[in-house]
Amino acid sequence: MTWPGNGGRNKRGLRQPHRATGGDTSSAGKRTIPLGDRGIDISDKALGMLRHMRKQILGKPAPYVEVRAAAISIRVDPGGSECRALVEELLRAGYLQRYPSPSLTAHGLYRLTDSGIVAADEAALIEARRRRQLNEGQER
Repeated sequence: MTWPGNGGRNKRGLRQPHRATGGDTSSAGKRTIPLGDRGIDISDKALGMLRHMRKQILGKPAPYVEVRAAAISIRVDPGGSECRALVEELLRAGYLQRYPSPSLTAHGLYRLTDSGIVAADEAALIEARRRRQLNEGQER
């Protein structure tokens, strides 16, 4: 799918992993993010939310994130069932934690865990390596 204003580039193509560096994807649009000695399967959309959440905490003293902004960044309705399923996926993977106060969680505030930060950073590194290899291939 191409998006207006992106020069005809395929938006999904940017989310495909580089297999040689440890990121892998299945036909269901899931990636395996290597974390130490284990790999976690996560959908491309959940990974997109996770990467946006990582950006939310840069320069902040506490790792608290807002689901609404992350959902909008990947073009998902923040109040819809798809968003709820993605948040549950991130919770199950251990990348997010609920706020101690249920009323804050009800308003879409969560804590990004250390493993969530590592997974988002690893995904960004894999993407950067993939882009570099693509650029090197085009120069030849």
